Amino acid sequence: MSQKITHDIKETAIVALREHGTMQYASKVCGVSVRTLNLEMQRSAVFKRRVLEAREEGKRNIADKAIELIKNYAYGENEDKTDRNRLTAAIALANAYEPGFRGITTVQGRVEHDVRVITAVPRPKYDELPEPKKVVVIDEQKAYNEREKEKLRQLNAGKPVDT
Repeated sequence: MSQKITHDIKETAIVALREHGTMQYASKVCGVSVRTLNLEMQRSAVFKRRVLEAREEGKRNIADKAIELIKNYAYGENEDKTDRNRLTAAIALANAYEPGFRGITTVQGRVEHDVRVITAVPRPKYDELPEPKKVVVIDEQKAYNEREKEKLRQLNAGKPVDT
C-alpha cells in the first residue's frame, strides 16, 4: 500500500517544492514516491493547500533564476564563454513560468540563391532496337487433333490407317 508520511517528510517536501517547483524533485529529496505525496494531498486538505502554494512559489523561483542567468549573459557578468544551450534553456523556462516574458529562442538567418526553375523535362532518347524475329509455335494439342481427324477421314473412306 502507501507509505505513511511523517510531519518532517511533509516539511522537507514543501521546502524542496519552494526551491525547485517539481513534485519529482521533492519526492527524490524526501525518499518517497510522487504517488505517496499525491495520496497524502488527497488525505489532508491543509497539506494540499501548502503544496500548491509551494509549487507556485517554486515556479516563480525557476523564472527568477532563469531571468537572472539571462541578465548575467546580457550584461557580460559571466567570465566564461556564452553557453548557448544554457541560455536557450533559460529563455524557455522564463517563457514558461514568467507571465508576460517574451524571449525569442529562434536564430534567424538569410540565404539567397539564384534559382532557375525547369518546368518541362525532355524525354530521354533511346537507341532503336531491332524488331524481334517472329517465331512460329506449333500448338501440340492442335496438331494432335489434326492427325486424329485425318485418321478418322481415312477410316470413313475405308482406307487402312497406321496406328
